[in-house]
Amino acid sequence: MKRVMCLILSSAFILAVPASAEDIHEVFKKVEEYAQQKNFPKALEELQWAQKELEKMHQARLAELLPGSIDGFTGEEPQFQSAMGFSSIERQYVKGDDSIRLSIAGAAGTDGMGGLAGLAKMGMMMGGTQPGKEQFRIDGRTATLDTSGGSPELTVLLESGGILQLQADGESVNAASLKKFAQALKLGDLDSYLKGGKS
Repeated sequence: MKRVMCLILSSAFILAVPASAEDIHEVFKKVEEYAQQKNFPKALEELQWAQKELEKMHQARLAELLPGSIDGFTGEEPQFQSAMGFSSIERQYVKGDDSIRLSIAGAAGTDGMGGLAGLAKMGMMMGGTQPGKEQFRIDGRTATLDTSGGSPELTVLLESGGILQLQADGESVNAASLKKFAQALKLGDLDSYLKGGKS
């Protein structure tokens, strides 16, 4: 599972840089005007700006759905990354010397995640019976808790096609506390939003 997550989250990710927001309605108005004039190059250019604005709005909404604090852990500023068709969000939660890193691969659309998510699901189903790995469900979603390494890691397959992972760092973050942290995330609401449902 670690190898799959590394493939998804590594190599040439570009940190999304916040920019001043444009009125999305004005942008689409320009698209319509250029299209009526048959000026399709300019219409396509405006559509690209519309996509950028929608991505910023999506990131802001996704950040709202991640709790600011969970079980005494305080969330730092979310980081958004996107490259080569993959998108992700990361947020570090800190409590004293302990921390939990939350990451969601496929956070801004699932088209690029389809095949990899399928492979990840197969790997999780096969790995659930291995020593040091516990498989269970959170809000109806398949989760695997891996305690075979130095620090526990928890992975959840989202119905939207994304993969959520929690990585613990610190002596006080054991398997039970990591599971409790995951259960407090309201994954149903988060996953429903990522699938395009109301949230």
